[in-house]
Amino acid sequence: MAVFQSIQRHPVLLASVLGGGLILMIIMFGFDDYNGLFQGDRDTVLSVNGKKVSWAQFETERQRQSDFFQSFYNQDVNKAEISHQINNQIYSQCVQDILLDEQLEQLGIAVSDAEVNELAQGSHISPVLTQIFGQNAQTYGQTFAQLVSNNGFEEFQQQYNAPYMTLNNWLVIEHQIKSTRKAQKYSALLNAAIQPNKLEAQDVFNGENTDVSFSYVRKRASEVADSLVSVSSSDLKAYYENHKESFKQNQQTREIVYVAVPLYPSEDDRNATLANLQNALPEFTNGDVKEVVAANSQFSYVDAFLNDNTFRGELKEFVEANAAGAVSEPKIYSGDIFTLLGEQSENDESLSEYYWMARIMAKQTAPDSLKLVIAGATKENQDSLFTEIKKGSQDSLAQWTTDLATINYEAGLRAKIASAKKGDTFKYDFNNGQQDIYLVVKVVDETQKVPQSKVAIYAEKINPSSKTRRTEYGRLNEFINDNPSIQQMQDSALAKGFRLLNADVASNSYNINQVKECRQAVRFVFEGKTGDISEIYEDGGYLLVVGITGEIEQGYATLDNKNVADYMRMQVKPRKQIEYLVKNDFANVADKSSLEGYSSALGVGIQEATRVNFNMNSISGLGIEPKVIAEALKNAEGTIVGPIEGNSNAVIIKVGAKTDKGLTFNEQEYKDKVMASAYRNASGLASQQLNNAAEITDNRIRFY
Repeated sequence: MAVFQSIQRHPVLLASVLGGGLILMIIMFGFDDYNGLFQGDRDTVLSVNGKKVSWAQFETERQRQSDFFQSFYNQDVNKAEISHQINNQIYSQCVQDILLDEQLEQLGIAVSDAEVNELAQGSHISPVLTQIFGQNAQTYGQTFAQLVSNNGFEEFQQQYNAPYMTLNNWLVIEHQIKSTRKAQKYSALLNAAIQPNKLEAQDVFNGENTDVSFSYVRKRASEVADSLVSVSSSDLKAYYENHKESFKQNQQTREIVYVAVPLYPSEDDRNATLANLQNALPEFTNGDVKEVVAANSQFSYVDAFLNDNTFRGELKEFVEANAAGAVSEPKIYSGDIFTLLGEQSENDESLSEYYWMARIMAKQTAPDSLKLVIAGATKENQDSLFTEIKKGSQDSLAQWTTDLATINYEAGLRAKIASAKKGDTFKYDFNNGQQDIYLVVKVVDETQKVPQSKVAIYAEKINPSSKTRRTEYGRLNEFINDNPSIQQMQDSALAKGFRLLNADVASNSYNINQVKECRQAVRFVFEGKTGDISEIYEDGGYLLVVGITGEIEQGYATLDNKNVADYMRMQVKPRKQIEYLVKNDFANVADKSSLEGYSSALGVGIQEATRVNFNMNSISGLGIEPKVIAEALKNAEGTIVGPIEGNSNAVIIKVGAKTDKGLTFNEQEYKDKVMASAYRNASGLASQQLNNAAEITDNRIRFY
């Protein structure tokens, strides 16, 4: 489908075989230049090291990015999830661009207009363009450049049905080209600063060249009951001091309690929806399914055959057990209805319920997929292109496609492809409403034939009625009125059938734990003061009430924060459990001279590890245990070592044979290996350090 849509959109520029749809561009950085944009504080969306981004600039770039997503990738930017994604993306771009530009300015590094021009349309095309346009990147770079120069976007759009060719989209792409080039230069400088020496190369070689085997007895930390260990405040403080940077936060944060009442349909709501399906059943069974399904169904009717293995659950059972013409009785389904087809809805469907029924329209046995060449041509070159494609000149560019993937093809073309066999090549012409389209199609290959079914599905969501909403709203409202303070709510929640939960909410949050898209409630949290209780909001399928219990200042989260303390306790507890095992279980073993003695006393088996070396990240059966690897390699064969206090295990090992694999030491090869590892670590650490050292203020809560 993506191949054909591309041909429709680019009939002249793409005169050869297209390689599938567009690949979503990974946008690394944002604005090129913030000069003159940091005026005043009242409309500042964010600031980084004193450099401010105004709401006007932020919103301009946000809208530009929204237009780009909508025209290039057909994204519905009005959907909350996509809108939040764009908002967060622009925020990250601003922060990263300012931080990177600060570094480049100090180093005297810049990206010139001439460089950008070369990366856009010269011989060294930017990866940004190749990610978007693939093999046609240079053509599109040149086309965009000409349209910018001639201000010819509108004429080009009309002539070639290319609504995505806009100045706005080019500005987004051009900016990404420049930002990516800046990042490449900074990375290259960092790369050049790291020069491994021969000793480091030799060390990596030794680790790779020597393997060791060993036997071991282990007990997992998780085997120790929680009641047998305690995590003290001094333990938490020590962990906090050793991992302090992990608790730095640039976002304003509030501590809250909340009640979230899920709006489930009542039995009356279910019966009303079931009645709808029963009323539609006669026409769904004997009439035009397209009209019935179009009226109220969650699914659209898809006139395509699907591999029977595509179906899931009760739908799969129905399809496999019945012939064409069979119709199922209405059934109830809880959760995401699209999982019946092995798919997933874009929205959270965890609270949803549906009634559904299905009709098998037809069955066949046919190839699951066809490997197709679909090439755009002109009237003049269609015959010559047919000859070349028939000979196999374009076979390497063929794309696999299923019957479902061709659903949006022009009807005649779709039928022609469906009737074609492996090796068939044909010409096909049609008019797309604006111009004549000339194609050459070849079936290069096909998969094995499988059972396929064309199935119509009628599914209607069971929504809570206004009566159900009023009932739940009244119950929650009575609870709030009877308990006007947070303390009173906490004291009486369980008795009244409610759960009062704790959460930390950041200013950039759109969710409060399980409650999705509740930005209005988040805004209340940051506009109110400690002790305030909100009105009742309806968001994400819940009735929601929040109470503000505290504020966490920007900077470092404190030990006083319950969620921080709970997180640290989870990190410290395994260490305490391993210490318990060493001091008790392992210390009380009578025969410490053999693994058999430990195995018998501890009631665990002896296991084997083979071909272990220093360059491994984990051990099969044990997991990530670098201390165990180190002890096995540094001790002599036959030595009993331990107990070793690992990450998740207390371990006793008996060192086995060490094997020299006979590798040849090539100094440059192993320097390159050191370099690759060191650079990956250094690049990540450099980025992390820039962010940790930055003074960042996020004021988006004022505007979004």
